[in-house]
Amino acid sequence: MANKEIVIEPVTRLEGHYGIHADADLTAKRYVDAHSYVTMFRGWEIILKRREPADAIWITQRICGVCPYPHALASVEAVDMVYNAPPPPMGILLRDLMHGAEQLYDAVLGCFVLEGPDYSQQIVEKSNPEWWEEAKKTKAPNSEFHGYQTIAEIMTALNPLTGSLWLRSLGLAKLGRKMAALLGGKHPHVNTLVPGGVAMTLTPSDLEQYIAMLSQHIAFSKEFIPLFDDLCDFILSMGYEDSGERPMNLLSYGAYEDPSAYTAKYEDMTNWGLKRKISPGVVVKGELITRDLVEISVGVREFVNHSYYTEWTSPELEEDPLGNPLASEHPWNKETQPEPGPPRDWKSKYSWATSPRWQHWKKNGEIHVLEAGPISRLWITALSGNGSESTGKSLRFTLPRATIVGYPVADEFTFEWKIPEKVNTIERVRARAYYHAYSAYASLSQLLQATELIKKGQTKVWNKYKKPKHGVGVGMVEAMRGALAHWVVMKKKKIHKYQIITPSGWNAGPRGPNGELGPYEEAIVGTPVTEPSPEEELLGVDVVRVVRSFDPCLACCVHLYTGDKNVRQIDII
Repeated sequence: MANKEIVIEPVTRLEGHYGIHADADLTAKRYVDAHSYVTMFRGWEIILKRREPADAIWITQRICGVCPYPHALASVEAVDMVYNAPPPPMGILLRDLMHGAEQLYDAVLGCFVLEGPDYSQQIVEKSNPEWWEEAKKTKAPNSEFHGYQTIAEIMTALNPLTGSLWLRSLGLAKLGRKMAALLGGKHPHVNTLVPGGVAMTLTPSDLEQYIAMLSQHIAFSKEFIPLFDDLCDFILSMGYEDSGERPMNLLSYGAYEDPSAYTAKYEDMTNWGLKRKISPGVVVKGELITRDLVEISVGVREFVNHSYYTEWTSPELEEDPLGNPLASEHPWNKETQPEPGPPRDWKSKYSWATSPRWQHWKKNGEIHVLEAGPISRLWITALSGNGSESTGKSLRFTLPRATIVGYPVADEFTFEWKIPEKVNTIERVRARAYYHAYSAYASLSQLLQATELIKKGQTKVWNKYKKPKHGVGVGMVEAMRGALAHWVVMKKKKIHKYQIITPSGWNAGPRGPNGELGPYEEAIVGTPVTEPSPEEELLGVDVVRVVRSFDPCLACCVHLYTGDKNVRQIDII
């Protein structure tokens, strides 16, 4: 077996300081081993201790400048719970309209700027020349909607800095940020979320401006999805279906509240979770085994066997507020205790990321490696039967007519995202595109609900509350990259413990307690090597395509000191 080892650090075109070690079998032209590692510790959970719980709403947004709002939303829902401060319906809708705005911006950013260049002319012509030759001859089936006649034209339009799609996406992403800033005061890092609702004065012009900008995203979706269907179908037709494939083990916390159901009470969480527009759930081997948000939260485990942390002592909380058993590895019991170690010690600790897992505690106690992201939430919602959009095999929904100058498709448009045969690199990218359309659909629905509340005079955006001395809370939401949750324990009105598990925490983690691979690692193993001459120099383009299909979002602004070591840089865009 002719093996070749590569190390890619940092992985470019994503937010963070992250590396991949992989082994390729050049005879079989497959990757046969992988290690995923995060190279920096920042300690947000330690920074938050002994602060006012509400401070976390603003502090945790600084974790990320790409996806700050989901941190604010997860934090404020956790604090709502610990303070017993349920918002009024209008406050709930305004929160979710900000959430939808960020999801719209982030889907465009992910597909066109962070992932799209992997399938651009600049990359494909060099790394997969046979794809490029075929793309020049292949007609784009949906050209009537997006205007590009061949797959090669789409690939050229995805070229960074010069491509028409790449450049156009920047304007759409900016528009999503403006929608969030309209209601949040600014973006990134909105300042209107408070326990019990939002801190703003709502005017009719706010909703008028929001719908005007939302209409552009609605119109753009009618080009966006047909275009990515054409591109994804073509790449799969070139024999790329095994790239990034991993077991159908998926996680979603759900998104977009029913304003009449959300109470912020833990004892009601099962009910209001089930009424979200995007369904919470866990899928194992393709089977939906639960949609209960309480059951999902209780089953979360965080392991540090291969992470630069020490294990914490016995659990302080043995039960949740409903009497369900809490394991010592549950976030309400975790202490963040950093323990730096040598780099790339694959048999020991090698990452600053932990290994989140989910335990089927109600049934057999099995621990599962779950993947978070757009493909997970669409898959789970499609299976769930949650609302008229879910068919059990797909999500089917319609965006209305929107006549906007500069957008060629004005007519009403029906989308159907079908559960694919595999979870793989290309289907993750396709799901992110479809989630743009579904977020536009959900935001329009909530905007109409807000309009109805105004007609009824129900414009209250905040409820007064009385803060208790002690309590626990959890906020479980969907960031663009997947399941995000914040857990807080309050003692004497201050944060005693605060824990965060991000989507990239679920996906990027190292091997777990039984040596099982994390999702990135699983997805890389078995991925084909498609580079034309890997024996001469293996660039790892297939590896970074896999990783970027998850759209990693790690911490920013890392500085790495290498002493006198020479570092060779290979630019693959």
